[in-house]
This record gives sequence, C-alpha cells and structure tokens, in this order.
Amino acid sequence: MPAHLINRKERRARDARRGRLGEGRYNLLVRELARVIRMAFEAGDTGSLFGLEGPLRAGIRSDLCRQGWGWLTADLCARDLLDDAFRVVRAVRPTWDQGQPEWTIEAGTLIERTHCVRCRKPLPEGYFRFCSALCRGAHHKMVTAIREANEADAYDKVVNFGGGVGGYEH
Repeated sequence: MPAHLINRKERRARDARRGRLGEGRYNLLVRELARVIRMAFEAGDTGSLFGLEGPLRAGIRSDLCRQGWGWLTADLCARDLLDDAFRVVRAVRPTWDQGQPEWTIEAGTLIERTHCVRCRKPLPEGYFRFCSALCRGAHHKMVTAIREANEADAYDKVVNFGGGVGGYEH
C-alpha cells in the first residue's frame, strides 16, 4: 500500500481515538460541505440551504463510524461540521413555528386547508385546522411536549407521533 494511504489510514484512526478531527481536515470538510450546500440550493435541487442537512449528517456520521468512531461522537462531529458549513453559507435557520406544516401564511395570504392537521381526515364545514376538539387537543399536547423535550427526546416524539413523521401513517 502506498505511504500516503497508510498515513491517511493512521491519521483517521488517530482522529477516531481522540474523537475529533484535525484542524486542517475539519476546515477542508467544512469548505467542501458549504460548497455542496450552496451548489444544490443554487441549482434548485433543494428548497432551502438546509435541504441536505439530514442526508449529509447521516453520511458524515456513517463515514466516521466506518473509520472507528463511536456513533454519538460521530453524530456530534457531523452536527458541528454542518453548523460551521451553514455559517459559511450564511444560512439562517427558520423558527420552529416556521418549520411546521401548519405554517401556511405565505405573502400575507392564508392557504386553504382541506384536511385535519393531526389525522388528515377531510375537514368538516366550518373547521379550519382540526376535524374535532380531540384532534386539536392531542396535536397541541404533542407540540408542547416536543418544544419542552431535549433534542434526543424531541426526535423520538416526532418520529413516533401518529405512526410517522408529522402524523402521516406509513
């Protein structure tokens, strides 16, 4: 095996043992991630600069785990890399409310909703978001629980809500 590949393998093993990347490698990855994020957004492949956040985080985490990193350490490193890449591209994260499917105000116009936010049943006449008080109460309780949860618990609550993300049945 060529010397440069042996050195790369040893460097990556050392990074895995320390649980952090060397400064040069870290900065190179941040620049490359920023380039990919910007390119995908400008090409219209994503609707926002955050459109590739999930796949990129999973891919980075997976690569680091294959290099000997523990899952949690790899995930935290992937998060830090992406946070810095988003700073480089000057991405501004929307508020929590703006990221929800219920956020339907666009340019001052309310988009008409035809199905219940929680169960997706058609809305009865005179109802605008929920088909019943039961759905409204359950939805607001779930949203409050997510807002009050720590990050790891919030992911679990969203994924387990209604059998899938955002209440959609799979």
